[in-house]
Amino acid sequence: MTVHVGLMLLTFEIASAMSLKDKRRVMKGLLERARRELRVSIAEVGFQNRMRSATIAVTFVGSARAAIDRARSRAERLLTSDPRANAVEITWEWL
Repeated sequence: MTVHVGLMLLTFEIASAMSLKDKRRVMKGLLERARRELRVSIAEVGFQNRMRSATIAVTFVGSARAAIDRARSRAERLLTSDPRANAVEITWEWL
């Protein structure tokens, strides 16, 4: 049996955030939407205490790379569609 694991990291700039509370409101909404619509494991992993920056990690596990690639594309589209959070860097890695 073959198992494929992928990790996507996205770094965002939240220019409208005037406080950590503002930033966390935007990120919480984005994370909850991704969990609900994509059914992925996702978490904020960087810049937790920086007011206008955030890094999130999304993991993908499956038996077929093609299916993971499709899920990754859907996730990237969803996560970069929120106008409140500007994706400044996106990285992908097979683990």
